[in-house]
Amino acid sequence: MKPKRKRETVAKPADRGDKRVHVALPIRITYWDEDKKPGLEMACTYDISAHGARISSLRFVNQTGEIVAVERGRNKAYCRVVWVGDSNSKLHGQIGLQCIEQDRNLWEPELRDMEDVYEKVEKNSQPARGLAGNRRRSERVPIEGKAEIVNADSIALNGAQQAELQDLSEIGCLVKTKEVLLPGTDIKLVLKIANYDLALKGKVKHAALDVGVGIEFAQIRKSDRQTLKFLLQKLKEQKFEEILEVEI
Repeated sequence: MKPKRKRETVAKPADRGDKRVHVALPIRITYWDEDKKPGLEMACTYDISAHGARISSLRFVNQTGEIVAVERGRNKAYCRVVWVGDSNSKLHGQIGLQCIEQDRNLWEPELRDMEDVYEKVEKNSQPARGLAGNRRRSERVPIEGKAEIVNADSIALNGAQQAELQDLSEIGCLVKTKEVLLPGTDIKLVLKIANYDLALKGKVKHAALDVGVGIEFAQIRKSDRQTLKFLLQKLKEQKFEEILEVEI
């Protein structure tokens, strides 16, 4: 039986601080029309969090407050539509979902499988010329964000050095730190950009208090590879405000 549809204003989601993963997962959406007849629509996630998701390519679900059933494999959960992309924006055709089942992790198997798996960061064979004329293998773009850095020998990020993210590419970044890190040091780092946390492993390439610490990435968490590409593309398009505005 379909849960009772609620049309009241939806309060700010409590899970807005959840880490979002930019990943495409095929799902089935069951919706109900005005006569309470069920309909089925195939869709795909744009990004996911523990208690929500951003969905693309839906045709028949277009009102906030609607209740739908989301199915992936054997997992099924009821969700409320909390926002609908404006027809005149880049978010047209997308909707934001929030799980209405308390303490239910909508994507627990997917998030668990991707959490601790790291992949090698492939370096481009042809260098690209940076903004200052330096030849780099991947163009870096300016960005605002935070970074937590810890020596790779440490087990956790307890006591990690906090840093300011200055620029970013697919293979490295520049950060401002209070303490200089020695070149050649293997590190783990978490980049905090908008509502995304990206986990990487790398090596300090150069360091100076007046310039910053240059880090070359060696590995990236599997679930974060597409997120990094997504963020860089938005930055290059100067549409980073879309990332900040869309919160599940």
